Amino acid sequence: MAIQQRAERTRQSILSSAAQVFDRMGYERASLARIAGEARLTTGALVFHFATKAELATAVRCRARAVTRVTVESACLSTEGVGGTAIDKLVITTHALIRLFETDHVARAGERLSRELQPTGPGPGHECPWRREVCRLARYAVAENALRPGVDATAVAALIGYVITGVELEMRGPSAPSDEPWPTESGALHDPAEERLGRIWELILPGLVHPAVPAPAKAPSEGRSATAS
Repeated sequence: MAIQQRAERTRQSILSSAAQVFDRMGYERASLARIAGEARLTTGALVFHFATKAELATAVRCRARAVTRVTVESACLSTEGVGGTAIDKLVITTHALIRLFETDHVARAGERLSRELQPTGPGPGHECPWRREVCRLARYAVAENALRPGVDATAVAALIGYVITGVELEMRGPSAPSDEPWPTESGALHDPAEERLGRIWELILPGLVHPAVPAPAKAPSEGRSATAS
């Protein structure tokens, strides 16, 4: 039993170290030797647990999906007791995601790997929990008549997906732990990530939300209703 527990601790340490390397460097530039060094192991000890870099990347992505799934489910549940609408849940979920990406290198690594690696086959294992939840909430917003007439749920989900990905990518600017090149041209927002997201929501909510549904003057903080006046 003690040997099994030690092996599991080593495996988890490898996964955490791999996520840090994938987050900073991406899949192509990461190497088993670099990941082993991050984990303070020999390469031989690493490949005992994970034979290939692809296997490691798959394990990191699975862990990232699990963490993200818990985050979006918790964000939605936080509005249940106060009668949260689909719009409330959309805004709160996106803020929860940005907080997650700011603080969890596994979640960030999962996002980067998802961009860089194509799925190896069909199936639910390759689904993105937060994108699936955004699509679901956009459809619910239509059912609640919370969106302006003619606003399409698919387009709303795509727009929010672009926003989340864009804000997450901006975290990889010069101040973020990343080896990705970052453009220096003007036009990027330089506020903290959640403030950037709040400013974006202020711009897009009036164009999405039905006039009969009150929209906030600014995006909510955690736990606050998005449509509270």
